[in-house]
Amino acid sequence: MKVVGLDEIRPVATPALIFPAVRAALIAHAEGRTVVPPPMVLDFPRGDCHVKAGYLAGSPYFAVKTAGTFDAGNNGLMLVLDAAAGGPVALLADEGMLTAWRTAAAGALVTDAMTPLDVDEIAVVGTGEQALLQVLWLRELRAVSRVQVWGRRSDAVDTLCAQFAAAGIKAVAGSGRWGAACVITTTSAREPLPFELFQDAVHITGIGTDMPGKCELPIEVFDGALVATDDHEQCLDHGDFGNAVRAGVVAPDIDVAVGAVLRDGADRERRSIADLTGIGAADAAVAGAVVDQLSG
Repeated sequence: MKVVGLDEIRPVATPALIFPAVRAALIAHAEGRTVVPPPMVLDFPRGDCHVKAGYLAGSPYFAVKTAGTFDAGNNGLMLVLDAAAGGPVALLADEGMLTAWRTAAAGALVTDAMTPLDVDEIAVVGTGEQALLQVLWLRELRAVSRVQVWGRRSDAVDTLCAQFAAAGIKAVAGSGRWGAACVITTTSAREPLPFELFQDAVHITGIGTDMPGKCELPIEVFDGALVATDDHEQCLDHGDFGNAVRAGVVAPDIDVAVGAVLRDGADRERRSIADLTGIGAADAAVAGAVVDQLSG
């Protein structure tokens, strides 16, 4: 079994490789062509670690991954295994970056698919790595002229605005009621974010609520919205969609699959929400694509 470090992975794990892998995985999942067991989460006082696995029908590989987010930083790995014999093929010691990139790709794909075509200003809630990546990867799919940044710490907001500026994107600190039609949330919040952040949103992509106990979106925003989920059962169990269902705001069967949206399109003018909890099939697709690229 080959152990591959991030220095080898980074040159091949480009958006051109990851976007189609994630898109294919989400569509396959919507069509029932994946094997995705329930995820496992280890919750620690100063962080958490997610363990996910997945397989796409017809792939020569399946994968098991860990991805940890701690105060000291993010880390992780992906173990790629032979789908015919079960033996290990490669250990991708990616330091959590493949998870970060597949999350960015999934968010960018669904945000682009559900947001009106003329929207080029984005509001991002949160100031961590994923807040930056969501916008940078979205810019691979559509024009982004300006970003509004909301965070609880002004210094972190200023830092993220400077990172956007360095990437050639105008960024400003958001305050009060925003005017952005598209809002992306990337926090680890355990209480709903202020409703005022979403009052003018035509589309919302929720990234951060990925385990029990987390909560980003106010339940009121789901009322009357078109809701897309990456995995119905996961989002019911520990996504913001599930929080809204348990509160009686929406019924548990009103969502559509993100993969179906990517395959068939959606009404961009209708107010919409994408609830992403992260699926192991996307990890497997990305890991398999990286292994094939390295082998080729």
